[in-house]
Amino acid sequence: MGNLFDVDAGEQQPQASGLFSSLPAQAAAVSVVVQPLPGTALSLIPAAYAPRGEDELSEQERQDLEACKAGVDNLRNAFWVAGKSLETMSTAQLHREENPNFAAWVWDNWEISESQLYRLIDEWRVGEALASLGHKPLESHVRRLTELRKKTSDKVAITVYDTIARCESRVTGDLVGKVVDQLGALPADVKPAEVGRRVREFLQAPKPTADQSSDTPDVPDISSMGKDSPNGESGSKASNSKADASTAKDIERLQATRAALKDAAKSVNRSSVRRAVEVQPDIAVPLIKEIGTLLQQIDRAVAIRLPKTD
Repeated sequence: MGNLFDVDAGEQQPQASGLFSSLPAQAAAVSVVVQPLPGTALSLIPAAYAPRGEDELSEQERQDLEACKAGVDNLRNAFWVAGKSLETMSTAQLHREENPNFAAWVWDNWEISESQLYRLIDEWRVGEALASLGHKPLESHVRRLTELRKKTSDKVAITVYDTIARCESRVTGDLVGKVVDQLGALPADVKPAEVGRRVREFLQAPKPTADQSSDTPDVPDISSMGKDSPNGESGSKASNSKADASTAKDIERLQATRAALKDAAKSVNRSSVRRAVEVQPDIAVPLIKEIGTLLQQIDRAVAIRLPKTD
């Protein structure tokens, strides 16, 4: 099991697919073939298909279910993989053995709300296209393109994000929203090339000087704003002085959490867990599940992009 708080220092480094995933224990003696970790590659997720039955899952369906579960576990790293996984499990009804209610089953397993899970299903193809162009978009950024996509096409939305990423050193949710607002109402048959040209013109326009913007004081430059994401990612600097007062409390919360986890790590081990399950499974199993849920909540809370340090 990987470290719960491992931080991805480089975007090209593979990460564990889920909170409780594990790496292969041994490699081949003569040659090593590097395989993508489960759930980390879109090609490992089966395409959606019609249900193949109403009772127990077939062996192939069980394999597809496990692949899709691993894909959803990878939500924090590649939302498009999670979105495709959710679509396949819903369409093929791979959840039917565990819970016929798909939305409730998803919430029980990953605490993804019904609105979010269908949003992920709707957005994954755009995320896949952007990933194939070399980007690693956040779901919150693609969400800013939802209305634009509905009124035009996925290609237009992809062009907008791709153009921003090529013109700016950093893409933020605020910047994506600003560009979409600037584009205004577009005809349904607008050409992606025309949209890309307009986005470049907007981004390359001279920024107002202090004298020119005197009518709208205290409006920050959008390029310095923090990220907007479901995981609560934000800029490294506070947007105003009011944040300073709460920073100390935030640090105290992190320190208290670390101390509690350290104490917990010292008091529990695999052997004690196994003994508890063997002797009193009716008590131990619910406790283990609750601990797992709490760890997942903490994992999601700290799943932010950290600034690079020397």
